[in-house]
Amino acid sequence: MVLIADSGSTKTFWAISGEGKRDFVIQTQGLNPYFTPPEIMRDIIHNELVHKLAGNAVSHIYFYGAGCSTEKNNRLIQDQLGYFFREAQIEVFHDILGAARALFGKKQGIACILGTGCNSCFYNGEEVFAGVPSLGYLFGDEGAGSYLGKKLIGRYLKGELPEEISGAFDARYNLTLEDILNALYNQPFPNRFLASFSLFLKDHTGNPYIHEMILSSFLEFINSHITRYDSYSSYPVGFIGSIAFHYRQILQEAADSASVTISRILPTPVEGLVEYHKEV
Repeated sequence: MVLIADSGSTKTFWAISGEGKRDFVIQTQGLNPYFTPPEIMRDIIHNELVHKLAGNAVSHIYFYGAGCSTEKNNRLIQDQLGYFFREAQIEVFHDILGAARALFGKKQGIACILGTGCNSCFYNGEEVFAGVPSLGYLFGDEGAGSYLGKKLIGRYLKGELPEEISGAFDARYNLTLEDILNALYNQPFPNRFLASFSLFLKDHTGNPYIHEMILSSFLEFINSHITRYDSYSSYPVGFIGSIAFHYRQILQEAADSASVTISRILPTPVEGLVEYHKEV
């Protein structure tokens, strides 16, 4: 049996694939090595994954993850998985390679991630080439859930939101300044906290102010990431991630205004990765 994982900062999707068996997917918490301590990773793997495999032997694990861009981080993931899957061959890759393989297979294109965080690359059908570093929610993540949440919270605290939006926010969350600062500076996963407010934005996309805020954030992503690649208008551009999928109409609006051709938008790459690894 083969496990193929796509892990973001919030969620991990594990595709279970094997000869003569129907493929299925298990969802667990995200396993980003920049945010999730090793002991928490091990708890998540044990409590949310291992017991659902019903004792089936795993021969190979392909793990694509946010934060898996250094040898140290990749080894950390391998060690935690290896603790439970001692006989499996484990390969760890950056999530942007997983996005590219899922979107384009062995063809060329510009692959983008818009979920809790963001990233992009040019893919030549085999390798990925990053034009802009992924700097996380503090210095980057343009257009991603954490970025949208940061914009919303910042404008809320400064009293810049329209009255009807501010009132709806109060009624839904009832958060004090102390609550927000504590979540950002004293609690784990501040990026997830910020991204959680994208659900509120989704419910108010009909409001012109919110629509414009989301549109401008997507244009910032396009200008900071996609247009940095030479001849970007000559290549198909694909998106993966919950934000890209659920806000796809506004994302398409931003792309049209920037002469970017979107070829595909997927909520997760797991199905595409299963097909990719069946063919190679």
